[in-house]
Amino acid sequence: MNNQPARQIAVFGGSRVQPDSPEYAEAYAVGKLIARAGWTVINGGYSGTMEASARGAKENGGRTLGVTSAEFVRLAPNNYLDEELKSADLFERIRAMFQRADAFIVLKGSMGTLAELTIVWNLARIDQNFLKPIILLGADWARVLETWRAHLAVTEEETNLLRVVTTPEQIIELLKKEL
Repeated sequence: MNNQPARQIAVFGGSRVQPDSPEYAEAYAVGKLIARAGWTVINGGYSGTMEASARGAKENGGRTLGVTSAEFVRLAPNNYLDEELKSADLFERIRAMFQRADAFIVLKGSMGTLAELTIVWNLARIDQNFLKPIILLGADWARVLETWRAHLAVTEEETNLLRVVTTPEQIIELLKKEL
């Protein structure tokens, strides 16, 4: 019997994604595949891709943890969480997900998603012993990284800390190799 705790996979993505959108379906598939691999989904606990990935996990026998923030007083956690961890602010929220997660998946999102990505990515750059995969889902990420390299002081070595994949299935293949 394996007494190892289940791997916990953080999923970052947009809160404004609608349930009838391709982005919601993609996030649902990510959650479903994480659950089928026997891992736990960790996310921000609210709507959009957070709801979709948690729903995908729950409806496929997985566990979910939503890390919510007291700064969002008017928002309710989604209905697909097994556990809610309340944080005081966005910094504590990202730190909680960073500390618990064994890997990070970044979906299309907005400013919050970019904040989560850049904080985790910067920590990966600073810590030579950082072994947690950071996976960006979607072909658009390759163009974003190219633009950052061209117009910001982002190096190729830094962008090599990130993996860009185009399907949820590729995420799971990559995680099974690296975890």
